[in-house]
Amino acid sequence: MIKRISSIFSWLRQHVTIYQAIVGIGFIAATALVLTPSVQMPDPDDWAYYYGTKNFSQGNFVLDDYTAYREVMETTQQGGILLQYLQLDRGKWALEKAPGCVFYLVPFYMMHIPRWSNILLALGMVIVTFILLKRLRDEKAAMIGSLLILFTPIALVMCNRIYMDTYSSLAFLAIGGGLYFYYHLEREKLRSWGRGVLLFLAFFFISWSVISRYTNLPIAVILFLHLVIIRFMDWRKKQNTRLKQDIIPIVLGIGIPLAAILLYDYFIFGSVFKTGYSFSPYPIKFAFQYLGQVDLNGVSIPGQILTYNWQGALRNTLIGFPLLIIGIPGFFVILYFKFFRKRLAAGKWSSLRDEMPWDIFLVLIGWFICVFVLYLTYEWTAGLTEGGGFVLFNRFYLPELFPVVIVCALIMARFPYKILVPVLAIIVVFGTLLYAQWAWNLQILPAWLTERMLTTRWPGYIFPPWTQAGQQFYFIPYP
Repeated sequence: MIKRISSIFSWLRQHVTIYQAIVGIGFIAATALVLTPSVQMPDPDDWAYYYGTKNFSQGNFVLDDYTAYREVMETTQQGGILLQYLQLDRGKWALEKAPGCVFYLVPFYMMHIPRWSNILLALGMVIVTFILLKRLRDEKAAMIGSLLILFTPIALVMCNRIYMDTYSSLAFLAIGGGLYFYYHLEREKLRSWGRGVLLFLAFFFISWSVISRYTNLPIAVILFLHLVIIRFMDWRKKQNTRLKQDIIPIVLGIGIPLAAILLYDYFIFGSVFKTGYSFSPYPIKFAFQYLGQVDLNGVSIPGQILTYNWQGALRNTLIGFPLLIIGIPGFFVILYFKFFRKRLAAGKWSSLRDEMPWDIFLVLIGWFICVFVLYLTYEWTAGLTEGGGFVLFNRFYLPELFPVVIVCALIMARFPYKILVPVLAIIVVFGTLLYAQWAWNLQILPAWLTERMLTTRWPGYIFPPWTQAGQQFYFIPYP
């Protein structure tokens, strides 16, 4: 036995680098953090996804009146609220949410291991992030990026909350986008079958992220436009575009998720152009959908949404995404070296201009902007004040984590170890403590960081008063 253990350690020393070992230990630690506390289900959304998974696993894509009523009562008895099963017609109730996350959860639920669904996605994200950053720079940057994507506070929280689309919509997008970037960087070296596999997987995961969260569509469009523009530039330069070899995996990668959502919408909602959100009475619109409209007091609705969201953005995002303190300046640092590359001598920092290709960097900027700007215009989060801590607000911004991690890793990899180690330790420890306090209701950090009482700026209502739901529902204390 001792000899076998010794041989295992000997093999690890020969084949596993110190950076890979740190990532492996970090992944095990993050997995333990996520799995040790019970699954947290504080929002109505959690219960909607839970019953959606349970019902889909039994082949029940729509519910009758009795079943819908029974599940509402069961949820209430467990201290939750089930709101997002909507009545489409007499005796017909359907899930409001995009079904991609539920389809993914069903096999794990049927195998009685639903908590491992997000762990598997976390592993996929770590592998893809490590490979991409190693290709862009080195294993040191890859190690940093992998730890950041694991221990960012809001990522840990949403990894625990398996009955939500938040973590899976990030993971599908990050895995797909990361694979696509790697394909783009290595396409001249890859064999035809390797290119085909990478392209299929990349666009399958990107597309599945869209049917898990529809607001990922702008990012998917940006990634697809990048592919089209690059192929067009190759054609203009009379280079081999390899379009004939690559078109089939691209079409299959996009087509399978697209076919799944179109068939689902047609049979459940009666049209491929309708979704559950088409029937929703809840505040799920964005400011641009209210252009020119005012409330009963004559105040601009889009103006209120933007103002109120901006007031909460700084406080909440810095708690849930502390790496933004490095990431936001990091975008500008890379831009600086990109624009002034001809005036600067080669060096540790100026090499940023070559490590991050212009096209990939612009896609990452667009990715970040699509998430941040879109949810600054979201009407539901506009109602949140300080109540609810960082989770209620930040979970909508989680898909922006991947581009921020890539930029942070490239910046932090240039820090001397006497700075890098403390900074990385602070980020990891803060994420761990914040998650632990949230999951176990501990009092390690200031209580306001993880408070769970929902308070809104509209007295008496949980929803904005200009919405249909705001006129129907009175304030409900947050569990």
